Amino acid sequence: MARGDLQTGRTAPEAAEPGSRPAGAPPSAFTGTAVRNSPWVAISILLHVILIAIMSVVYVHQHFRKDDTAGVEVNISDRPRSAEEKLPEVEELIERRPIPKNEEAEVTTFVEALHAPMSQPSPDEDLKMKIGDPNMLTEAGTPGMPGGTAMGVGKVGHYGERPSPFSSRKLGQGGGKGRGAGATQGTEEAVLYGLRWLLRHQEADGSWRADTMPGRCGKLKGRACAQSLAPRYNEGLTGLALLAFLGAGYTHESRQTMVDPVGAKRYRLSDVVKAGLQWLMRRQKPDGSFTEERPYLYNEALATLALCEAYGLTGTRILQEPAQRAVDFLVAAQKQSPEGAGPWGWRYTARPEIEARMREGGQVGADELNDADTSVTAWVVMALKSADLSGLKVPQETFDGAMAFIDSVIADGGLVGYRLREGAGNKVTGSNDHYDYHEGSMSALAMCARMFIQKNAADPFLEDAARVLAADLPKASADKLSIDYYFWYYATLALNQFDGPDSPRKGSTYWGPWNQAMNRVLIPLQDRTEDACSHGGWLIQDRWSHSGGAIYATAVNVLTLEVYYRYENAFGGAKRR
Repeated sequence: MARGDLQTGRTAPEAAEPGSRPAGAPPSAFTGTAVRNSPWVAISILLHVILIAIMSVVYVHQHFRKDDTAGVEVNISDRPRSAEEKLPEVEELIERRPIPKNEEAEVTTFVEALHAPMSQPSPDEDLKMKIGDPNMLTEAGTPGMPGGTAMGVGKVGHYGERPSPFSSRKLGQGGGKGRGAGATQGTEEAVLYGLRWLLRHQEADGSWRADTMPGRCGKLKGRACAQSLAPRYNEGLTGLALLAFLGAGYTHESRQTMVDPVGAKRYRLSDVVKAGLQWLMRRQKPDGSFTEERPYLYNEALATLALCEAYGLTGTRILQEPAQRAVDFLVAAQKQSPEGAGPWGWRYTARPEIEARMREGGQVGADELNDADTSVTAWVVMALKSADLSGLKVPQETFDGAMAFIDSVIADGGLVGYRLREGAGNKVTGSNDHYDYHEGSMSALAMCARMFIQKNAADPFLEDAARVLAADLPKASADKLSIDYYFWYYATLALNQFDGPDSPRKGSTYWGPWNQAMNRVLIPLQDRTEDACSHGGWLIQDRWSHSGGAIYATAVNVLTLEVYYRYENAFGGAKRR
C-alpha cells in the first residue's frame, strides 16, 4: 500500500522493481544505467538480437530462392470417370505418325492448306471450293506434291493417331491381279465424298438417325436423301457411320478438319467422332446394351464394334469401361448349342432375355435358347475380334462357340447356310425378296469369321468359298435388283484378307477380278449431283436398305472402299492364345 505524506497529504510512489525503468525516466537513461549495473546481461541480450536478425535474413533468402526454382506438387484424384463425362481434349499436334502397315511407318507433316485448324479459320476462305487435286498422285501411287484428296494414303495422307492393330496404309493401282491392287485416287475420292455425306447428315446430338434423317436435307438444295424410317436401328446406324470415320483413321483425337462444299461448312473430325461416341455411351444401359427398348443384336454388335475400334485406335481410358461392358453383354447374349455342349452363335435376341421370359412363365419357342444365324454371328465375331485386338477381355470359349456354330452351317463346295447346313445357298427371305439373292452371302460372312478367329490360310473351306464369291462378281443390272451392298462388303473383306496384297498366299486369283469389278460397279452408284445434299451418298437401295436407308448404304459402302487399309491381314498376326 502506498504511504501517505503527513505534511502534504500526497501518496509516495512504491519502490521500483529491480531492473525496471523509474517513472518519468527517458529510455536512454535506463539503458545507460542497465549497462553500468549489469554489463554482461546487456551484452548477452545484444548478441541474441544480432544473431536472430542474421538468421532471419538467411531464411528469407532461402525461402524465396526455393519458390523460384521448385515445381508445384499437384494431387490428382483417382476418382473413376463416368460415362457421361466428355471425352478429354488433347493438345494440338503439328506432326502426326500414321498407323504403320507392317514395317512401314512414316512421319507425315500436317498440311495446313488441306486441314486448317478450326481455331484458325481463314476470313476469306471459300468453303464451296473443292479441296484436293486427285492428279497430285501418280497412277502408280508415287507421291508428287502433298495433297490428293483430303484423305489420301501412304506418305501424304491418312494421318493416323498412333500404332494400332487396326489399319494398314498403302496406295495401289486398284485393279488387276498384281500385289499392288489397293486403294486408288478413285476409291479414296469416293470415300471422301461418302464421309462428307455422313458429316452432312449427323444429328446435333451426335447420332445418325433413320427417322429424322430427311430433315437434315431441308435447308440444302437438291434431291432429298431418303424417306423417314423407323428409329429401331439408330444405335446400329450410328455405330456403322462411326466405323466409316474410324476406318479412315479419324478418331476423337484427330486434328484434321474436312470441308463440305455442299453446305459450305468446315467440320472438325474429332468433334464429329467424339459426339457419336458420346451419344452411344449415353445410350448404353447398365447391362452393356444400347438399343432403347430391348436389346437387338445387330445394334449391339455394331455399337460395340465402334467403341472397340475407337478404343483400339487411341487407347483412351474413358472408352475402356463402356467398351468392355458392351463386350460382356455380347458374351452373355451368346446362345447355347442344341446338344448342350457349350456356347454357340447369336441371333436377334439375347439369351438373358429369353431366360427371363422362361422364369416368368412367358411363351418361349422350343429352340430359342439355341437359335442362331450366320449373319448376326459374323457381326458379333467382328466386334469381339476388335475387342480382343484392343486388349479387352473376351473368353476363349466364346470364340470356340462361335466357331462351333459356323462349322455346323458349312456345306460342301464352299456354300454356307443361314441357320442350318441343309439350307446352304438358299435365299434368306426378307422385305425385299424381289431383289436377286446371292448364294455366296453367307459364305463371305463365314470366311471372315473363320479367318479372324482361326488365322489359318490353309483352311480348305476358304478356297472353296472364294470360288463361290468369284463366280458372282459385282454387277448392276438395268433394274438395279442385282445390287447387294451387304454381300459386296463382306465378300470384299473376305477376298482381300484371303489373297489380297497383304495375304501370305501367292497371287491374287480371286481378289484381283473381284476388286476390279467392285470398283467398276460401286463407285458409279454413288450420287455425284453437284451442290446437292445427296452428293456423296449411296441413295440407290439394295436388298437390305429397308431398315437403314441411305445411312446404312453410304456407311457400308465407305467401309467397302476402306478395306485396303482398315485391318491388318489376319494371317500375318500371331495366332490367338
